Amino acid sequence: MVILLAALSGFLLNTSFEPIGIWWSAPLAIALLLIALESRSLAWRITSLFVFGLTFFGPLLHWSSTYVGAIPWIFLTILESTFFIPLAFISRIRSWRVFLFPSGWLALEVLRSRFPFGGFGWGRLAFSQPDAPYAPLAALGGASLLSFIVALLGVLLYLVIRREKTKSLLAVALVLTLLSSTLLIQKTERLPTFFVVAIQGGVPTLGLDFNSRATAVFNNHLIATENYLRTSAKRPDLILWPENSVDVDPFHNAAVGQELQNLVDKYQIPILMGAVLNKNEYFENASILWVPETGATSQYIKQHLTPFGEYIPLRTLAEFVSPYAKNVTDFRPGDETVMHRVGSASIAPIICYELIDDQLGREMAAQSNLLVVQTNSATFGLSAESAQQLAITRIRAIEHQREVVSVATSGISAVIDMRGRVIQRTAQDRAEVLAQDLSLNAKRSIADSLGAWMEWTLVLLPLLFWFIVSTMNRRRRIR
Repeated sequence: MVILLAALSGFLLNTSFEPIGIWWSAPLAIALLLIALESRSLAWRITSLFVFGLTFFGPLLHWSSTYVGAIPWIFLTILESTFFIPLAFISRIRSWRVFLFPSGWLALEVLRSRFPFGGFGWGRLAFSQPDAPYAPLAALGGASLLSFIVALLGVLLYLVIRREKTKSLLAVALVLTLLSSTLLIQKTERLPTFFVVAIQGGVPTLGLDFNSRATAVFNNHLIATENYLRTSAKRPDLILWPENSVDVDPFHNAAVGQELQNLVDKYQIPILMGAVLNKNEYFENASILWVPETGATSQYIKQHLTPFGEYIPLRTLAEFVSPYAKNVTDFRPGDETVMHRVGSASIAPIICYELIDDQLGREMAAQSNLLVVQTNSATFGLSAESAQQLAITRIRAIEHQREVVSVATSGISAVIDMRGRVIQRTAQDRAEVLAQDLSLNAKRSIADSLGAWMEWTLVLLPLLFWFIVSTMNRRRRIR
């Protein structure tokens, strides 16, 4: 029965994420998991948490098997599920130690967001909450505070179910205190605007070989841009193309470079594009600003590469597990953040997988007044990956208090305001154009100012609280 309850809570937590997206099922799932963890046996708690992880991550990450088969998906699911096991050592869950659970959960989220291979933060509680009424808390403490709140709400529900009146009142007080802190969120005054047109040009075919036909993806975006500019009455400040939209190196392919220059010269509008640069022995995933008369003026090379996608760790083992690993030529990461500057806009480019890197996001936001996410979802077909990435982007918009344009080759492109609301979006795998005036906000959010200190505080303060309560209880027993 305990194992079944743990499995049910894992499935329930999955429903809080896209494509279902029922935000309130996350704290409910946590409450059910806590009931399952009441067993006094450590072995039962470990087993329950591992089963919980499998039933949560299995459906959530199924998109990872879209074109490479089930084995990598199974390995990833098992690896991520093991990160829940240390929660089993918070014993006597019905004692005051229950208040260690949110900080323990957060500590493990932070750990798996950094380890191994640079981390994989997909499935953090915060990323299921863009529609929650308390989502604005991300502007105060980032994704970490939002995850902590969800886990704390789960603890509160658990205490209510178990009729623990004293502890329930304490939990209510903690929740209300944190929720009331949304009043500290800065109010943005009227801001200057910047008109961006984002092009989702599509790919010839979905799959790992989406750009196997030279210049096919480039031509799709070139034609879509020409069609828009010929018929548009309003001149944009910037044309935005997604990751891999230029599917050959524009510095090596003279014809592609010339077509780009002709386009920007003809309309006198810069293009911010994603391109793969061929350095012979390796590749670079680049965001390049191409301007009239001059050509490429600023270039950002993706720093946080996708393990097993853009480079292969443990290559011998990876090639044994999946034959697709042999076809991957390693990319080389960049080593600095670069802002693209167009008029009054300082634009931070975030390339796909970098969206889940907390520290990189803070560095980008600190130097910018507008965020762009350039991504490519062709390798995940029509799966839920793109919708889940959009939810993460919405949380980042709140956290950094920046408006965001997320543009994909074939997934879901969207314009998101500082409250995490989707202003415009495309359908999945459909060539479309988004056009929007965006507010330029250069003020740092409280979350970005606090940085990693918020994580440390949320992890360590509950430990201090538990230590004080335990010490007081011991003294009472001695008396």
